[in-house]
Amino acid sequence: MATIEKKPPRNSGFPSEPSTARSRTMTSIFRNRKRWCALGLMTMVLLVQACALRFNFHGGGSVNPDLETLSVEIFSNEAQIIVPYLSQEVTQQIQDRFLNQSRLTLTSGAADIVLSGAITRYTVLPVAISGTDQAAQNRLTIALRVKFENNVEPNDSWEQTFNSFVDFDASEDFSSIERERIDEVLEQLTQDIFTKSIGKW
Repeated sequence: MATIEKKPPRNSGFPSEPSTARSRTMTSIFRNRKRWCALGLMTMVLLVQACALRFNFHGGGSVNPDLETLSVEIFSNEAQIIVPYLSQEVTQQIQDRFLNQSRLTLTSGAADIVLSGAITRYTVLPVAISGTDQAAQNRLTIALRVKFENNVEPNDSWEQTFNSFVDFDASEDFSSIERERIDEVLEQLTQDIFTKSIGKW
């Protein structure tokens, strides 16, 4: 009797079911990895751009390249209460603000940007009354009238009055803290003046 030889099953060329599942899993992992890499790259680009913008403002300000020089005239004191050193202090702090936050250079002659003005208010008044009708807090207020002249682009010139204040405990000896409180008010005033100015640059 003839023996029938059994042939091995043909390889159909298609992967088995477990192999197909592994392939799909690897493809999914690869796609997810690409998405995360793309997201990470976009985040890095945004961070670099944010740092560049921050450096541009604090490291030099977005100043019109045609504006190169700055002159700050002494601010006169027209307030009813005269603090002897206040005119010089206001002038110096405005000057420092512009020099530190822009690429402008100071000049005593004709300048592209000229800042001038006056102290129009200096008051210390109670703002909060306690239960015994005594002042609980006082407020120091300073007002500056500022003239901003842009000699390169005259249409960008302006004149405006700026006000700022700081409150303090009425029980404090004002003469011992006056200079510190003045610095706090001028910090805000000079920032407001600078912000108004760069809006035109």
